[in-house]
Amino acid sequence: MQPGDVLRFGFPRTDLTVTVDGVTLKPTLALGSWVAFKRIGASIGATMDASADAMVMGDLVLTEDEVRPVMLALQQNGVEQTALHQHVLRESPHVLYMHIDAHGDAAKIANAIRHAPSASWRMAWRCRPRWAYRPS
Repeated sequence: MQPGDVLRFGFPRTDLTVTVDGVTLKPTLALGSWVAFKRIGASIGATMDASADAMVMGDLVLTEDEVRPVMLALQQNGVEQTALHQHVLRESPHVLYMHIDAHGDAAKIANAIRHAPSASWRMAWRCRPRWAYRPS
């Protein structure tokens, strides 16, 4: 648990070998995807739908060929993309960073992010489903 009752989960892209000018990047340094959950349902008031109990934000590290299927799957499950950009120049393979945002049922959002469709993407999810957020 981080300050402000935020649950943050990191998952570096250990399945990728990315180099810049002959130097291999460490996954935990430059290839670190993350997702953070904050419970919001109780603090919003009676107008908030009971299922909208979490705000989720994150940054996903994706290869170029993963962007489209991951983006489509996330959008179909209510997870929005707020940015798509690069952090590194001259890297090989080319990687992009997708910022995500969602509000709603934390378990549904976690499952939508976890099941984004790409075989190599799923390899990066070393943590099992037990990392899913469970509101108290």
